[in-house]
Amino acid sequence: MNSLFKYAVYQNKWLWFHILGGGILAKLALAIFKNGQIAMEIVLLVAVLWEIFEYFKDDVEKIYGSKKRFFLDALGDIAGAALMAFIIIV
Repeated sequence: MNSLFKYAVYQNKWLWFHILGGGILAKLALAIFKNGQIAMEIVLLVAVLWEIFEYFKDDVEKIYGSKKRFFLDALGDIAGAALMAFIIIV
């Protein structure tokens, strides 16, 4: 549990960007579709696809030190985007 917060939150340099992106995307999706569930699904889909793209694009073991650390970082990114989307939608 300690490593979860360490790599998903405390040492996650890009978490703020994912939070911002999740909020902006949620606001945009909500304006277009007028449905909170669809907006949330779009944010989650984009966040997950981004992390998959990042996994294949970058040398995650070199950047993060291990695949486990990347997974924890990605989990924090997705959770941050989803949390901000939830705040925007509700």
